[in-house]
Amino acid sequence: MPTTNRPGSEPDAAELRQRLRGLAPAHAVKMREIIRLHFSGDRFGFAFELSRLLKEAPEHPELLRWSAVLHMENSAWSEACTVLRRAVELRADDLALWLLLGTAQANDDDLLQAEASFQRAAACEGKAADWLKLSTEFDRQGWYKQALHAVETAWRLDGNAAVALLQRSRCHKALGNAQAAAADCRRLIAMDREIGRAWFALTDLKTVSLSENELHQLDMASLRSDLRPEDRVLLDFALGHGLEEAGEFERALLAFQRANAAVRITTPWHASAFAKRVESIQHAFADVPVAQASPQGGEVIFLVGMPRSGSTLIEQVLAAHPLVEGASELPYLGQVLDAESRRRGRGFPTWVGEATADDWTRLGQHYLRLSARWRQQKPMATDKLPDNWLYVGAIRAMLPQARVIDCRRDPLETCWSCYKQLFGPGLSAYSYGFDSLAQYWRACETSGDLYAEAHPRHVRIQRYEDLVSDSERQIRQLLAFCGLPFDDACLAFQSAQRAIRTPSALQVRQPMRQASTRAVCYGNALLALRDALSAAETR
Repeated sequence: MPTTNRPGSEPDAAELRQRLRGLAPAHAVKMREIIRLHFSGDRFGFAFELSRLLKEAPEHPELLRWSAVLHMENSAWSEACTVLRRAVELRADDLALWLLLGTAQANDDDLLQAEASFQRAAACEGKAADWLKLSTEFDRQGWYKQALHAVETAWRLDGNAAVALLQRSRCHKALGNAQAAAADCRRLIAMDREIGRAWFALTDLKTVSLSENELHQLDMASLRSDLRPEDRVLLDFALGHGLEEAGEFERALLAFQRANAAVRITTPWHASAFAKRVESIQHAFADVPVAQASPQGGEVIFLVGMPRSGSTLIEQVLAAHPLVEGASELPYLGQVLDAESRRRGRGFPTWVGEATADDWTRLGQHYLRLSARWRQQKPMATDKLPDNWLYVGAIRAMLPQARVIDCRRDPLETCWSCYKQLFGPGLSAYSYGFDSLAQYWRACETSGDLYAEAHPRHVRIQRYEDLVSDSERQIRQLLAFCGLPFDDACLAFQSAQRAIRTPSALQVRQPMRQASTRAVCYGNALLALRDALSAAETR
């Protein structure tokens, strides 16, 4: 998702004096007023007064920086890049300027230049907040070693920044450093800082067990009267995981129910709108002639389906192959379709029937350009954004040589695992209720069945339980489907060295084991979910 990386808080007086150096005193006073307009939310006043001052001091780096902020808030990424390139020419040692330029370039789909700008930022001196923002940007682009270095610098500069410990824990998790990630969470808990996020992050590691004393601490923390609503949700999710791990299933279910009920209030699920969208997409692609498109896309393997269905494990197996890069969840397919909708002035999929073979080829090439950085070291790459199951028709039209792996797992276990997971803000709204989970699961599998039947050479249903029970045979079949020669490294997938950006990041670094069956431990307590799945299946 695009971000502007605009300043998060008004700069202090000393910092602002430094940034405004070189401006005439009257202009510096005026710039301070303009910055206050921005932080007060007066966008019109900010833009008007900044444009006037730029006419009087068009070459000052700080004015150029704020001009770029204005462009970025209007999603004018190219214009922001132009302004910021001039700013860094004038002040080449400014971390904040290079950071902003890299962010603008990333949002303008110029990822190679963005990486170069972020590296230039990392060579500058800056304050802790700038290093933390740089870590976040490295993180957003999937460069976790660089993100870890940046956040460690931020922590050295400000050892009281709780959010830096959270960010460092996230980086350690992505890089497979389970104990280091847990240590940062536990340090925050001991400091009584960011208590909700710290406990949630600790239990979300999934491979680190709580001690009996820690579970008691977590239980007590969830009862505190001074909690913010968002912290109460995080603690209830964390408590549910801790209690489940301890075998206290009835109490775990109650904690998960409290957490999900709270999230549903702010993240509603519109069942009828979802059903109409799925139907409209399937109808739109019913007659799209795949054969007319250019033969492109063989370098991409899409993994789609429900979250928590084993897609990270399947990607880890593929990424162990010397010809495949595991790129994790990429946003590019949706971005390409959104950009085409804006160009046409019509929402997706209303324009699908009017798109020509040349249009689909162009859109496929756009996707390949955006994702090219993931194929710099290896010729093929995965894209495992689960929601792309909705767009398999578009994948077939845009990238007819691409492979699509529809990841499946026992529906009860999948839906229960989703119910226990707090997703990103505003995402996966269906996952916080049993009925909506069942409806989403049914739509996902029905769609997958249709495409697998229609395109058996390019769409494969891969069941998690089959993969863990008959690993070598399934892996050989999986590689053959992807057009890859068998490689023994795929049998030792847990040893693959790569960053992983999903909740299963640490679980898939362990050897293959029998399929997890946590939901069955709840017995009749999950009867409502079983009934919802049965009802969805018979509709």
